[in-house]
Amino acid sequence: MKKIIFLVIFIYLSAQDFNSFKTSHYKNFNIYTNSLEKEFQEYKKIIEEEFQKYKKEISKYWQKPLLTTKKEFVEYSKDKKIRKRIDFENSKIKIEVIAKSEQEAEQKAKKALALLSIETTKEAFEKNPALKKIENKLKKIALSKPPNNTPIIADVIYKKPPTIKEIKFFTQNSIKQAKTDIKSSKLPDKKVYSYTISLPKKIYLIKAKNLKPIVSEKSKKFALSPALIYAIIETESSYNPMARSYVPAFGLMQIVPQSAGKDAYKMLFGKPKLLSPGYLYNENNNILIGSAYLKKLYYIYFKDIKNPLSRLYLTIAAYNTGPGNVACVFNSTNKDYKGNTLCYRYRGDYSIKKAVAKINALSPQEVYEKLKTDLRYEEARHYIQKVNQKLRKYFIAIKEGKI
Repeated sequence: MKKIIFLVIFIYLSAQDFNSFKTSHYKNFNIYTNSLEKEFQEYKKIIEEEFQKYKKEISKYWQKPLLTTKKEFVEYSKDKKIRKRIDFENSKIKIEVIAKSEQEAEQKAKKALALLSIETTKEAFEKNPALKKIENKLKKIALSKPPNNTPIIADVIYKKPPTIKEIKFFTQNSIKQAKTDIKSSKLPDKKVYSYTISLPKKIYLIKAKNLKPIVSEKSKKFALSPALIYAIIETESSYNPMARSYVPAFGLMQIVPQSAGKDAYKMLFGKPKLLSPGYLYNENNNILIGSAYLKKLYYIYFKDIKNPLSRLYLTIAAYNTGPGNVACVFNSTNKDYKGNTLCYRYRGDYSIKKAVAKINALSPQEVYEKLKTDLRYEEARHYIQKVNQKLRKYFIAIKEGKI
């Protein structure tokens, strides 16, 4: 009898201790999660404020102040009177100069193009006052690391590290053949002289070949097809190593620090961490985090999807819009007046577990068609089609030994 009483007391006390531990654990977890969310809001605020200040400064000189986007790299001279642009998607360079005469503009354009043609990501980062300020301010809340010396466009222009003679030849020849344009300037007695230079049409093949060592390593590490990584890179940034979007997202695979960045970093290193722009402008870091996130989507979030092709389509869509929005496509039948899928958390529309049986009942083509037509956001609907088209292109390029 005494043994039974002791056992009951022991079980009761153990249950109390477990409940106490559980309460404490969830409380600590919530505090940690809230802390991360608070840090991200600060992260986002710092980025928005610094780029707005920079844009305001640029607007003193330019009618339309431009900053780097996902597929266009934009850089200004120290005095803000020269603007260099690389349109990676359309294979063009544009040099714009605010000057008093065409002769002055041409000389400055040649020098600007020469420097741009051999510039690296590290140099571009150092030249951007907004990025430098952001990196310094984020050191307390984000993992910070400067970019490496990766060529921005030199690998497309030159087959090997160029000599001064080769740089001079490219610069003079390019400006001579450039499409030129002259417009009015915000500054008195000055005009904007612009020079548009065409680059090789198949930038993606050259860039992909140069990234092959990194992509091959990451594809093996995470059991992914290299074609998938290349297709994501081209769709996200067109190989612009300094890519940036308003989200904010950074680098080749457009890593969003709050979602993919944090999620992938936790899987790799055991703890979620916000990653700074500098860290994500390092191409090795960027492809590591992007590939790790693809692995988590394919092998963890969608592990119960039986057909590997269906799982691939879900992974591609989720890379753009998140796994919850993908699950909602199969859980909800409600639409708004524009025909967009409506998702409600209280009904479990975002639950992947709830969507599994419905997805497994469909063929891969049916899964693809449903994602293409029913994903909540138009961008996501177009995204899966773009990546799917590029996948085929890279499968063929790899098979033919072009990459």
